[in-house]
Amino acid sequence: MRNMLIVEDHPLVAEATKALFMTMAVGHIEICRNAEEAVALLQARDDWYRLWLDVGLPGTDGLSLVRYVHKLGWAERAAVITASDNLQWRVDVQAMGFLGYVLKTASVEEFSFALKEILEGRPYFDKQPHDRQPTHLTQRQTEILCLLHDGLCTKDIARRLKLSPGTVDNHISALISALRANDRTHAVAIGMKCGYVRQHDTRLMELP
Repeated sequence: MRNMLIVEDHPLVAEATKALFMTMAVGHIEICRNAEEAVALLQARDDWYRLWLDVGLPGTDGLSLVRYVHKLGWAERAAVITASDNLQWRVDVQAMGFLGYVLKTASVEEFSFALKEILEGRPYFDKQPHDRQPTHLTQRQTEILCLLHDGLCTKDIARRLKLSPGTVDNHISALISALRANDRTHAVAIGMKCGYVRQHDTRLMELP
Protein backbone atom coordinates (compact mmCIF):
# COMPACT_ATOMS: atom_id res chain seq x y z
CA MET A 1 0.00 0.00 0.00
CA ARG A 2 1.34 3.43 -0.96
CA ASN A 3 0.88 5.41 2.26
CA MET A 4 1.51 9.15 2.11
CA LEU A 5 2.46 11.72 4.73
CA ILE A 6 1.81 15.37 3.84
CA VAL A 7 3.46 17.87 6.18
CA GLU A 8 1.79 21.20 5.45
CA ASP A 9 0.48 23.90 7.80
CA HIS A 10 -1.79 25.61 5.26
CA PRO A 11 -5.15 23.77 5.36
CA LEU A 12 -6.20 24.62 1.80
CA VAL A 13 -2.87 23.53 0.31
CA ALA A 14 -2.85 20.35 2.39
CA GLU A 15 -6.38 19.37 1.38
CA ALA A 16 -5.81 20.26 -2.27
CA THR A 17 -2.67 18.12 -2.35
CA LYS A 18 -4.50 15.26 -0.66
CA ALA A 19 -7.37 15.54 -3.17
CA LEU A 20 -4.90 15.36 -6.03
CA PHE A 21 -3.35 12.21 -4.60
CA MET A 22 -6.78 10.68 -4.20
CA THR A 23 -7.15 10.84 -7.99
CA MET A 24 -3.92 8.84 -8.29
CA ALA A 25 -5.31 5.87 -6.36
CA VAL A 26 -2.78 5.95 -3.55
CA GLY A 27 -3.27 4.34 -0.14
CA HIS A 28 -3.74 6.02 3.22
CA ILE A 29 -2.98 9.76 3.30
CA GLU A 30 -2.06 11.49 6.58
CA ILE A 31 -1.74 15.26 7.03
CA CYS A 32 0.45 16.93 9.67
CA ARG A 33 0.20 20.65 10.44
CA ASN A 34 3.55 21.13 12.20
CA ALA A 35 6.93 19.56 12.81
CA GLU A 36 5.97 18.06 16.17
CA GLU A 37 3.12 16.06 14.65
CA ALA A 38 5.30 15.02 11.72
CA VAL A 39 8.14 13.76 13.87
CA ALA A 40 5.72 11.80 16.08
CA LEU A 41 4.38 9.96 13.03
CA LEU A 42 7.86 9.43 11.59
CA GLN A 43 8.91 7.85 14.86
CA ALA A 44 5.72 5.78 15.15
CA ARG A 45 5.87 4.05 11.79
CA ASP A 46 8.30 3.53 8.93
CA ASP A 47 6.07 2.29 6.11
CA TRP A 48 5.55 5.65 4.41
CA TYR A 49 5.82 5.33 0.66
CA ARG A 50 6.25 9.08 0.12
CA LEU A 51 6.84 12.01 2.45
CA TRP A 52 5.83 15.47 1.22
CA LEU A 53 7.45 18.20 3.29
CA ASP A 54 6.91 21.92 3.46
CA VAL A 55 9.62 24.21 4.86
CA GLY A 56 9.18 27.01 7.36
CA LEU A 57 6.64 25.05 9.38
CA PRO A 58 5.80 25.82 13.02
CA GLY A 59 8.53 24.16 15.07
CA THR A 60 11.20 24.39 12.35
CA ASP A 61 13.82 26.73 10.96
CA GLY A 62 14.48 26.51 7.25
CA LEU A 63 15.43 22.97 6.26
CA SER A 64 15.61 21.56 9.80
CA LEU A 65 12.79 19.03 9.28
CA VAL A 66 14.18 18.15 5.85
CA ARG A 67 17.57 17.44 7.41
CA TYR A 68 15.88 15.35 10.12
CA VAL A 69 14.19 13.20 7.46
CA HIS A 70 17.56 12.86 5.72
CA LYS A 71 19.11 11.80 9.03
CA LEU A 72 16.51 9.04 9.27
CA GLY A 73 17.64 7.78 5.86
CA TRP A 74 14.33 8.51 4.15
CA ALA A 75 15.42 11.13 1.61
CA GLU A 76 14.79 8.73 -1.27
CA ARG A 77 11.13 8.53 -0.21
CA ALA A 78 10.64 12.27 0.25
CA ALA A 79 10.15 15.52 -1.63
CA VAL A 80 9.72 19.16 -0.71
CA ILE A 81 6.60 21.12 -1.68
CA THR A 82 7.08 24.78 -0.87
CA ALA A 83 6.34 28.38 -1.80
CA SER A 84 10.01 29.26 -1.21
CA ASP A 85 11.78 29.63 -4.53
CA ASN A 86 15.13 29.37 -2.78
CA LEU A 87 17.88 28.19 -5.11
CA GLN A 88 20.25 27.22 -2.31
CA TRP A 89 17.58 25.15 -0.58
CA ARG A 90 16.82 23.42 -3.87
CA VAL A 91 20.50 22.59 -4.28
CA ASP A 92 20.78 21.27 -0.72
CA VAL A 93 17.61 19.18 -1.01
CA GLN A 94 18.85 17.66 -4.25
CA ALA A 95 22.31 17.03 -2.79
CA MET A 96 20.76 15.15 0.15
CA GLY A 97 19.13 12.73 -2.28
CA PHE A 98 15.51 13.84 -2.05
CA LEU A 99 13.18 13.08 -4.94
CA GLY A 100 12.09 16.60 -5.66
CA TYR A 101 11.62 20.27 -4.91
CA VAL A 102 8.22 21.46 -6.16
CA LEU A 103 6.93 25.02 -5.99
CA LYS A 104 3.36 25.70 -4.89
CA THR A 105 3.36 28.58 -7.37
CA ALA A 106 3.65 26.19 -10.32
CA SER A 107 0.73 25.82 -12.71
CA VAL A 108 -1.81 23.11 -11.94
CA GLU A 109 -0.50 21.07 -14.87
CA GLU A 110 3.13 21.40 -13.83
CA PHE A 111 2.33 20.73 -10.17
CA SER A 112 0.36 17.59 -11.03
CA PHE A 113 3.08 16.37 -13.39
CA ALA A 114 5.78 16.89 -10.74
CA LEU A 115 3.85 14.95 -8.10
CA LYS A 116 3.16 12.08 -10.49
CA GLU A 117 6.85 11.87 -11.43
CA ILE A 118 7.95 11.80 -7.80
CA LEU A 119 5.21 9.34 -6.91
CA GLU A 120 6.69 6.91 -9.41
CA GLY A 121 10.21 7.45 -8.09
CA ARG A 122 11.43 9.81 -10.80
CA PRO A 123 13.22 12.92 -9.41
CA TYR A 124 11.75 16.30 -10.25
CA PHE A 125 13.59 19.59 -9.79
CA ASP A 126 12.11 22.36 -11.87
CA LYS A 127 15.24 24.55 -12.04
CA GLN A 128 18.89 23.74 -12.53
CA PRO A 129 21.24 24.62 -9.66
CA HIS A 130 23.70 26.45 -11.95
CA ASP A 131 26.95 27.03 -10.07
CA ARG A 132 25.61 26.70 -6.54
CA GLN A 133 27.09 24.01 -4.34
CA PRO A 134 25.38 22.27 -1.43
CA THR A 135 26.17 23.73 1.96
CA HIS A 136 27.75 21.20 4.27
CA LEU A 137 29.06 21.69 7.77
CA THR A 138 30.81 19.16 9.94
CA GLN A 139 29.29 18.21 13.29
CA ARG A 140 31.86 20.38 15.09
CA GLN A 141 31.19 23.36 12.81
CA THR A 142 27.45 22.99 13.38
CA GLU A 143 28.01 22.84 17.13
CA ILE A 144 30.10 26.01 17.06
CA LEU A 145 27.59 27.76 14.81
CA CYS A 146 24.84 27.04 17.36
CA LEU A 147 27.00 28.48 20.12
CA LEU A 148 27.61 31.59 18.03
CA HIS A 149 23.83 31.82 17.67
CA ASP A 150 23.62 31.75 21.48
CA GLY A 151 25.93 34.78 21.64
CA LEU A 152 29.12 33.08 22.84
CA CYS A 153 32.47 34.55 21.88
CA THR A 154 35.54 32.58 20.80
CA LYS A 155 36.91 32.34 24.34
CA ASP A 156 33.60 31.11 25.77
CA ILE A 157 33.19 28.54 22.99
CA ALA A 158 36.73 27.31 23.55
CA ARG A 159 36.04 26.88 27.26
CA ARG A 160 32.72 25.12 26.59
CA LEU A 161 34.17 22.67 24.07
CA LYS A 162 37.59 22.31 25.71
CA LEU A 163 39.37 23.57 22.59
CA SER A 164 42.00 26.24 22.11
CA PRO A 165 40.75 29.68 20.94
CA GLY A 166 42.85 29.29 17.80
CA THR A 167 41.14 26.01 16.94
CA VAL A 168 37.73 27.59 17.46
CA ASP A 169 38.64 30.52 15.21
CA ASN A 170 39.78 28.05 12.53
CA HIS A 171 36.43 26.26 12.72
CA ILE A 172 34.59 29.57 12.53
CA SER A 173 36.57 30.64 9.46
CA ALA A 174 35.82 27.29 7.83
CA LEU A 175 32.08 27.45 8.48
CA ILE A 176 31.90 31.05 7.27
CA SER A 177 33.58 29.93 4.06
CA ALA A 178 31.32 26.86 3.72
CA LEU A 179 28.20 28.99 4.11
CA ARG A 180 29.63 31.72 1.88
CA ALA A 181 28.91 34.24 4.61
CA ASN A 182 30.44 37.67 5.15
CA ASP A 183 31.01 37.33 8.88
CA ARG A 184 29.86 35.47 11.99
CA THR A 185 26.48 37.19 12.18
CA HIS A 186 25.81 36.50 8.52
CA ALA A 187 26.85 32.86 9.02
CA VAL A 188 24.34 32.44 11.86
CA ALA A 189 21.58 33.95 9.70
CA ILE A 190 22.39 31.60 6.82
CA GLY A 191 22.70 28.67 9.21
CA MET A 192 19.20 29.32 10.51
CA LYS A 193 17.77 29.42 6.98
CA CYS A 194 19.56 26.20 6.05
CA GLY A 195 18.35 24.39 9.16
CA TYR A 196 21.69 24.09 10.94
CA VAL A 197 20.64 26.39 13.76
CA ARG A 198 17.31 25.71 15.44
CA GLN A 199 15.50 28.00 17.84
CA HIS A 200 15.71 26.82 21.42
CA ASP A 201 12.04 27.36 22.11
CA THR A 202 10.93 24.70 19.63
CA ARG A 203 10.15 21.07 20.45
CA LEU A 204 12.21 20.00 17.45
CA MET A 205 15.36 20.77 19.42
CA GLU A 206 14.59 17.81 21.68
CA LEU A 207 14.52 15.28 18.85
CA PRO A 208 17.27 12.69 18.38
